[in-house]
Amino acid sequence: MNIMKNIYYFILLSLLLSSCKESGPAWTFEKEIDISGAAPIGIDIANDEIWISDGDNSRLLKMDMDGNILVEEKDFERPMHIAIDGESVYIPSYGTDAIVEYKNGLRSELILKDSLDAPAGVDVLGKEMAIADFYNHRVIYTDGSNWLSVGEKGNGDLEFHYPTDVQMVGDKIYVADAYNNRIQIIDKSGKHVKNMGKEEKMNAATGIFVDGEFIYITDFEHDRVLLYKHDGQFIAELKEGLQKPTDMVIYNDKLYITNYKSQSIAVYKI
Repeated sequence: MNIMKNIYYFILLSLLLSSCKESGPAWTFEKEIDISGAAPIGIDIANDEIWISDGDNSRLLKMDMDGNILVEEKDFERPMHIAIDGESVYIPSYGTDAIVEYKNGLRSELILKDSLDAPAGVDVLGKEMAIADFYNHRVIYTDGSNWLSVGEKGNGDLEFHYPTDVQMVGDKIYVADAYNNRIQIIDKSGKHVKNMGKEEKMNAATGIFVDGEFIYITDFEHDRVLLYKHDGQFIAELKEGLQKPTDMVIYNDKLYITNYKSQSIAVYKI
């Protein structure tokens, strides 16, 4: 009898450990950083400094980790989902159809091989760059020499409906396909890889963040962030402290999520 009990407890423990492994990181809401007066759209963090694109007020803000403004750069035309690479902040200028590089207090507009129509998101890794071209319903990618344009308006594979954010990881490009209410993954040669997220009934998939194991997407109209494994398995829903979330980033084992409606940053910890 004792042998049977031991076997039973061993099986139960194995199932519990397996379940924990599949559940992903256990994020819990820690606090809210007030950034009243800002309507945050994009976020990135480097060197213990938070960068925010304040879309409604046409500003780029650099803040300390408590939300105190260190630098305010005005006169951007609706800056969107930003990216930091090295000492540069890259800003999609939705209103001027351009990608702007901000470095050491200076701005320069990038020279592209194609014209944009309201860029909404950018990611930069060295010479590589990916852009979510909102009104053209496509993604543009360059390796620094060659240029690739992928997509047109639609809801099929390699079609987009107002893409808003992009991130490159390895040989793949992850796209917040906003009004198709999904994540679409393509590779850097322009081939379709995977779609995910429609089963969770997203409504405006606006911001995306990808790490080595998981994919995060902001579900703007449902006030939540959805978490997936790279194979498409849905893992978790985060809702506490979220009001019209637009973007997120993980920094020093904490998840920072911008709240457009409440003008704040929700901070989660593991």
